Amino acid sequence: MKRILCYGDSNTWGTVADGSFKHCVDAYPNFLQQELGQDYQVISEGMPSRTAGCDDFSETKGNRNGLTFFSQCLISHEPIDYVVLFLGTNDLKTKFNKTALDVANTIEKDYILFTRNVLAKEKELSCIPNFIVVCPPLIGKTKLSDYNEKSSNESQNFDKELKKMAIKDICSYVSNVNLVCGSDGVHLTKESHKLLADKLAKIILSQRIN
Repeated sequence: MKRILCYGDSNTWGTVADGSFKHCVDAYPNFLQQELGQDYQVISEGMPSRTAGCDDFSETKGNRNGLTFFSQCLISHEPIDYVVLFLGTNDLKTKFNKTALDVANTIEKDYILFTRNVLAKEKELSCIPNFIVVCPPLIGKTKLSDYNEKSSNESQNFDKELKKMAIKDICSYVSNVNLVCGSDGVHLTKESHKLLADKLAKIILSQRIN
């Protein structure tokens, strides 16, 4: 059985796109499991407000910096054949003042290269997983005070910066083309979750690991 770890924020957890912040089962990890079937195990590790690399202690449940949990998460679910990284939207909150390039550099250095060059060499992993980088959707008009026009404009640079990084580091890449947010401006619609699962399934099934 091949194992896939989906590591991300509320769009991996499955936040409803209507501003209610409720959880739904129609998130892409569940669709992906249905598409891949019983020969694959899809592990969903999404957390609302998770950032790629920004410390955020404003949440009552602790720091939402994805770096603080990633290596433990990866090791605890060993062995992992694929890691789907879907992060970046929360880093564009106004309080962090980050860019798409900052996000791409963090994902490259602290997730991908750290896994390959540190965790693997220290024999923390039985195999080096294949990485699939997912480009966050464009931030639309939103009533959420965490984002502003600058956040929306900067999200337009995600595709360029993340794609360039993925090519450089020999990772699979999923663009945000046709990935649409709902009325809250930051969370994917059910249809977009299904589309993302379709894109991921095509990549995984075309790169069968023996």
